[in-house]
Parts: sequence; structure tokens; C-alpha cells
Amino acid sequence: MNSLNLPKGQSSGQLAVLGAVIGFVVIAITLIIGVRVFSDVEGTINIVDTTANTTATNVINQTYSAFELAAVILVVIVAAVILGVLVRFGQL
Repeated sequence: MNSLNLPKGQSSGQLAVLGAVIGFVVIAITLIIGVRVFSDVEGTINIVDTTANTTATNVINQTYSAFELAAVILVVIVAAVILGVLVRFGQL
């Protein structure tokens, strides 16, 4: 009995891996678009006041740091998928 209404020949483990791959692709594309948009917006910031300029520079630096760390998330997703597949093979 197929209680999950899965297509014939596919297990829930295969669908989980497929979901993780799709999530990986979505996060990667979102990250690329986010960096592109932010870099375009960052180039248009023109602040004369010293305090505001310092604040804007800090925000820009922190945002680029966050984008760098977001790339680590992609590596963690891949590692989680690999571990999930290995655990699944161990249970069979």
C-alpha cells in the first residue's frame, strides 16, 4: 500500500534527496541574485554626513560578511544530504 501517494518506483528517501537538491538550487540562486542586487544598490549610496557614512559602511561590510557565511550554508546542506543518504543505505 502506498500511503504517501508516491509515484511507482520512488521511495520517500528518494523524494527527500530530491527536495534537498531543489532546496540547494533555490538557496544558491537566491544568494547569487541577492549579492547582485545588493552590489548594485550599494554603488548608489551617496552620503555626505560622516556619521551616516560610517554607519552605511558598517552595514555594507556586515552584509557582505553575511553573504560569505551564506555560502557555508550551501556546503552544510550538501553534507546533510550526503549523511542522510549514507544513513539511509545503512538502514537497508
